[in-house]
Amino acid sequence: MTAAAAALGYVPSAVSQQMSRLERQVGVELLSRRPGGGVSPTAAGRALADGAAGVLAAAADFRRLVDVVAGSGVPEVRIGVYPSAASRLLPTVLAELRAAHPGTVLRLLELEPAQGLRVLRTGEIDVQLAYRYMPEDPPVAAEDLRFIGLGREPLWLLTAAGSSATLDACAAADWAAGHPGRADRRLLDRWAHQHGLNPAIRYETDDYHTVLALIVQGLAVGLVPASVAAPQLGALARIPAPGLDREVLAVTRARSRHPVVDELAGLLRASITRAAAAA
Repeated sequence: MTAAAAALGYVPSAVSQQMSRLERQVGVELLSRRPGGGVSPTAAGRALADGAAGVLAAAADFRRLVDVVAGSGVPEVRIGVYPSAASRLLPTVLAELRAAHPGTVLRLLELEPAQGLRVLRTGEIDVQLAYRYMPEDPPVAAEDLRFIGLGREPLWLLTAAGSSATLDACAAADWAAGHPGRADRRLLDRWAHQHGLNPAIRYETDDYHTVLALIVQGLAVGLVPASVAAPQLGALARIPAPGLDREVLAVTRARSRHPVVDELAGLLRASITRAAAAA
């Protein structure tokens, strides 16, 4: 209730009153209220929330269609993007897109894929840039979503410049990596097992810029996406580790056809292809 109120700009009591009114209208308990103030959705509440997400997405697509029919074109594109792409991969592409469509407003929201897909489904954004380290990782195929493959971004196994850039040296080094259960950490664990390594992970962080800073200072070795590492390559040494990469995707709603989004996807695909060739 508190989080919803903050997001909407209301006081929690107003949100609570609205939910109570909705429960009376549908005749079903939507929230389970526990002693001490705890609240969680019932099965009916979850079903209604899922249905509402579909309605909101359809309304957003309808508004977009009305704009096109009315001849106003596409005045605004709302883009969700994961942090490392927001800082390295996307800015140059956005500059190209703005030059090609000076009348289009580009809005950028920094969102991890899981959160981005939720707000994509409700129509709050038009496209979410996402990554996938292994085929079984989310985002997964869904009837209400369209997936556009943009390519594969290399992951570089790095150590500080001047250090021994061999797998044997890695075996004795401290490592920086994501928290257990994170997709990049699971990829590292799988790769290490295949090569008979048992990485001593002394630094756990989900921020690649932190991982990179630790590597540059000679405190650790680790895996970093090429787009993040490339600007500091002079202070780094790459350890041969072929086959380590992540898939980059653009995700839109299945019924949404957005010409500027499609152009954005094409520009990103070309950028990732160039980066992979340079790597």
